[in-house]
Amino acid sequence: MPKLTGCASSLARPGVRRRAALLFWFSLVACLGAGPCGYRRLDTSGAFPPDVRTLAIQPFTNQTLRYRIEQRFTQAVAEEILRRRLPVALVNDPARADAVLSGDIKAVTTGQALVDNRGTVRLFQIAIRSGVTLRDQTRNRVLFDNPNLEFRGEYEFSSDPRSFFNEEDPAVDRLARDFARSVVTTMLERF
Repeated sequence: MPKLTGCASSLARPGVRRRAALLFWFSLVACLGAGPCGYRRLDTSGAFPPDVRTLAIQPFTNQTLRYRIEQRFTQAVAEEILRRRLPVALVNDPARADAVLSGDIKAVTTGQALVDNRGTVRLFQIAIRSGVTLRDQTRNRVLFDNPNLEFRGEYEFSSDPRSFFNEEDPAVDRLARDFARSVVTTMLERF
């Protein structure tokens, strides 16, 4: 039988092997018992304060000349809250809600972002400036307030006039979804 040396010789003894196995299992149990170290998904654990069980989303106000843009943003925020399956019920009447979310579309600007070698604009940029407030109705306090949110998006024009399709409306819809995702995430991170 070959003679074991070094680390292998110490593990060959039954007492050392037993202690090594015990240390391994103790370390494994300690790591599993430590849990996830504070990380959690926001959409699974309450998110809003526990006393907020109902939420009313007031239609956003529109200070711009863009037709119905506030409806797209209001709808996108409501859909994002429903998509996340938050433990809060959406209600229409702010008087019956524990909290009220209100928003304001302050400005919409568009401008050229990319011009081709013939001087034709191919890519436009759209920027929307807004504000959002979440108010607790029962305690009459502001839970979240960001009066100056800005979101940017792009849309492209086709070079062929026969296949022209105005991409501005789909770009605003994409921007509204990104806005809603960002606003809801930011609000949930506060609690």
